[in-house]
Amino acid sequence: MNAIKVEIEVPHLETVRQPENDQAVVSRRLREVRTKKGLSVNELATKSSVSAGMISQIERGISSPSVKTLERLRTALDVPLTDLFSEGASDSEENSKARREGNFVRRSASRPKFLVQASGLRKELLTPEGQHDLQFMLIHFDPGTSSSEVLMGAGEKGGMVLTGKLELMVDNHTVEIQEGDSFQFNSALAHRLRNVSRETASVIWFMDTRRPRVEM
Repeated sequence: MNAIKVEIEVPHLETVRQPENDQAVVSRRLREVRTKKGLSVNELATKSSVSAGMISQIERGISSPSVKTLERLRTALDVPLTDLFSEGASDSEENSKARREGNFVRRSASRPKFLVQASGLRKELLTPEGQHDLQFMLIHFDPGTSSSEVLMGAGEKGGMVLTGKLELMVDNHTVEIQEGDSFQFNSALAHRLRNVSRETASVIWFMDTRRPRVEM
């Protein structure tokens, strides 16, 4: 029996372009902002107390940074946290719309989403573009995950549970919170959220960033 030869046309890889994900945006923007500020990786490492190796891995897209690490970096670079998630100089339709609306609205379609590899948390930035005293985000805790890296220092934090159950530890007190419960505490106190249930839990998380922060 003669073999039948079938030719399938495969597009060249160069012609197939995938949309840039939020982690890729953070990697590119960190490199762009650092370069614009005239800082080397080692200089930024010294200013931010984030290791040069970690910064290099973030810029190359190898490591997904925690919010604590991003806060250290953006403080050292003297830019808003949202600058590390924005498209920068690109004049996209979403960026143009944000400028027309005065940068006080964050549309759901333009919400940056990222996975914190160290803890497995999934986070969505809700704060609009620009410099704001109040930062807030939506955090999803899969079963067994917890907030392993947190910012501690002057200020306050708070939130509300949207779905599921969580264990909240503040200082030496541990309580169980569930859907509809809200909380607020001094950010200088040791704190942690942990999902000890078998279902995913989601929380709206707020951070007051007006006062200078001290890393503990």
